[in-house]
Amino acid sequence: MFKKNIPSIIIKCKYIFVSYIVFKTSDYDLNLKEREATYDHYNHILCEKCNLEIDKQYYYCTFCYSKINNSKQKNRIKNGLDFGIFKSSDYDLNLKERKTKYGDYVYILCEKCDQKIDKHYYCCLVCYNKITDINKRNHMKYGLNFEIFKTSDYDLNLEKRKAKYKDFKTISCEECSQEIDKHYYYCLSCYNKITDINKRNHMKYGLNFGSFKTSDYDLNLEKRKAKYKDFKIILCEKCNREIDKQLCYCKYCFIKELNYDKKVQMKCVLKTGILKTSDYDLSINEKQTKFENCDSIICEKCNCEIINLHYYRCDKCYFKADDYERQRMTYGICKYCSEINSKCSCLPSLNQLIKEFEKFNEIYESKVNGNSIFKQPITIISDYDLNEDDRREKCKDYYDILCEKCNEMFSYSYCHVCGDEKKQKLKELQVVLQNFEKFYNELYDKETNNLKNSNELRLIIQSNKYIYPKVNRFEGIHLQIKKVITEYIMPIKSELIAIKQSPEVCFHTIRSYCDCYYMETDISEKKRMEFGKCKECLNIHEDLNGCLSCNPQRFQRDFNKWTSGNEIIDRLIQENQLLVRRYGLLEWIPYDRFTNINYIAEGGFAKVYSATWIDGQIKKWSQLSNNWRRNGSTVVALKVLNSSENISEDFLNEALSGYMCVIKCFGITQDPITYDYALVLQYMENGDLRKYLKRTINTLTWKRRMSNIYDICLAIDNIHKHRLMHKDLHPGNIFIDSTFAYIGDFGFCMPANENIKNSTKKNIYGVLPYMAPEILRGKPHTLASDIYSLGVIINEIITVIPPFNNQPHDLYLALDICRGLRPNIRSETPDSLKELIKKCWDAKPENRPTSKEILCKLSDNLSEYKNIPIIRLSYNLNESNEIQLHPLASYTSRLLNFQNLPEPINCPNQQEFTSSRYMKIQTGQVNILRSNECSDCIIVNTD
Repeated sequence: MFKKNIPSIIIKCKYIFVSYIVFKTSDYDLNLKEREATYDHYNHILCEKCNLEIDKQYYYCTFCYSKINNSKQKNRIKNGLDFGIFKSSDYDLNLKERKTKYGDYVYILCEKCDQKIDKHYYCCLVCYNKITDINKRNHMKYGLNFEIFKTSDYDLNLEKRKAKYKDFKTISCEECSQEIDKHYYYCLSCYNKITDINKRNHMKYGLNFGSFKTSDYDLNLEKRKAKYKDFKIILCEKCNREIDKQLCYCKYCFIKELNYDKKVQMKCVLKTGILKTSDYDLSINEKQTKFENCDSIICEKCNCEIINLHYYRCDKCYFKADDYERQRMTYGICKYCSEINSKCSCLPSLNQLIKEFEKFNEIYESKVNGNSIFKQPITIISDYDLNEDDRREKCKDYYDILCEKCNEMFSYSYCHVCGDEKKQKLKELQVVLQNFEKFYNELYDKETNNLKNSNELRLIIQSNKYIYPKVNRFEGIHLQIKKVITEYIMPIKSELIAIKQSPEVCFHTIRSYCDCYYMETDISEKKRMEFGKCKECLNIHEDLNGCLSCNPQRFQRDFNKWTSGNEIIDRLIQENQLLVRRYGLLEWIPYDRFTNINYIAEGGFAKVYSATWIDGQIKKWSQLSNNWRRNGSTVVALKVLNSSENISEDFLNEALSGYMCVIKCFGITQDPITYDYALVLQYMENGDLRKYLKRTINTLTWKRRMSNIYDICLAIDNIHKHRLMHKDLHPGNIFIDSTFAYIGDFGFCMPANENIKNSTKKNIYGVLPYMAPEILRGKPHTLASDIYSLGVIINEIITVIPPFNNQPHDLYLALDICRGLRPNIRSETPDSLKELIKKCWDAKPENRPTSKEILCKLSDNLSEYKNIPIIRLSYNLNESNEIQLHPLASYTSRLLNFQNLPEPINCPNQQEFTSSRYMKIQTGQVNILRSNECSDCIIVNTD
């Protein structure tokens, strides 16, 4: 016995004076990091089984490892228990399902060849490279849900290709086995290898395309249209660019063509005008009248086509001319004093004035009681009838203007005092709000964070010159303070939100009327001089927005000029445009009016892109141009609705009604490739609340959290005031500005093509952790169900941790929510705020507070909440600095149809709550080792 132990005694004696430890056989269950943490501070590690030293680079005995033949045991020694065996049957799963199943393992090993599987592909590359059959390779790579795109399918057009392959998650090319992008429906790899234009077009468009030949320019417009009417797409033979079927000529080749005769032939010009050198003496309006019926204008001097139709001048000759000649070519010569029109300040000669007056008198004069009055017809209007923008546009090239009323000269006066009225108003309100907040902070003792006693509060009010005149001195001191909050602070916050959402309008940037305005005694005439008059209904404008009552007729005249291709959308937009109002107008916006389209994010039923809207939203009607004035280039958000080609009326009514109240919706457009409809929305730079909390996880102060909560509650109250329900409140639908919070995504908790009216069964959609228990049981949405979601959101802002982040969002969680399970509340949260949160997520909807009650409660205690010292939490973050989530936790809207859920109840003690999942396991109804269950989430009895 002694002889057998001699080697181990010798080995142990060898390390008696150094730090060593024995590596136990049971430690092979640990992964590499855990082994390193256990044994790193020892100089030598000895194997318990063979007593040989273990290399600290591997943390396993290489001698014992080499003796074992069983692959599973070898993997256990090498990697610990944290590895999975990828079975051959798992190739039937798609990439997402494989990731869900094996995502938590550190190592994945192939069942067939025992090689490590790359977690990027979830496919054994060693086995993959040995296989030559395309179908088997694609099966390994994509699972069962794939299809081979055949070469014969290039005969189909885009719509037919989309219909054929829409149900497959992955499409691979028959020829090169590369994945085909479902945006294009043709193989880009094969496409780039082909040089023949016809073959490339065949791959891209199918058989239904026509090649517009150079010889076709000999045909007139009617013959060209007749020749290509049956083709869906026409491509230029020369440059291979798409040709507009209405124009029937290539714009790109037209611009590059230098020969004027060929350009005329390409464009099918019927009437050509010659701009003579003497025509530069004419004013812009006179030149416009002369050439209005010409299809093309050429310069007499250089034989070039006139491109600049704003001034009707030849730019080639213009750049060669001197300063005086440039002025003449641009503005023309005054026929009375021979000065340049823009510099002319003379009055017409007396004879000319008499002739003009006689002409005016013949048309407009009528006799009433022997006095002459002048009636202006609808077709000709005074400059004072124009709105401010039109006056500015008409007179922009003149330094001085002659007033038609008093014949005095006046200049447009720029208001240097106010600058931008909107910004000025915002500054004023913010100063007022600061005064109130300063007063509010004085009400609390800084050391105890408690409200001061009545005598101190009375002295604070009396010493504040700003507050004291606003209170009723005969009321109780606490009632006085409450009224200051509800009657002043809350309305100011609401007004700030309203101003921020109003259009950019400066009311005094330019004064577009003469000084005789101040001498005018007739109130109606003063309003006409200031705001203008409608030439259609002859009513004087009430403000700078123009004639709102005529806007519906203006929109109606254009109804036949556009269509969305969907009767429901057309009707909704038309009904919206027929309403008489300033803001919130919807338009059908062609997709080609957007540039710089970039992907942002994807939700349950929609994708979001940022884009630049070239034209911008409608500002007001221009009587000068008989068209809408617009705000110009605007950054917007495009919310592309999945499967919305057959969008339902229920969805649109709900979605658009909400957006009019909170986030602006400018209109609707359609992706020409996918045919999905998209809402054009106000762009929020800071993103949604979820991204905001993630981005500021280590920087967001407790005070700022309380301000965010208050602003969100204020926004919800603004919605509930209109008796509107959101139905899908969660952080992904709340947007944080630098000052306020905004609510969006009304009606997006269901697919765009779902029709509620025609459905026999009501489907439930939403984000499970934020849904009220009665909604999970199929009850209709109420304002109280929004309040439940608000309570969960308030708690998430405080904790930063998404609710139920460490467990699957499945039937068991729905059961637990109905049985009273709620997210954890931080222990240092003020008691009154804890009670408010608990009331919000009460199981009985009638026990929940209203949005107004929540707002009042927060207002009463906001300063106290902000000054509470709170412990900084350490969050369980992963390598990308994000809070770790369970792989089966979902925070996007989806279909949730649960059956036989119990009646909702409250659980008074959350610490003693036993999960439904654990109870099912205890009764043997759930198999703990099922692949789609996570053992980490099972609540274990520690008794």
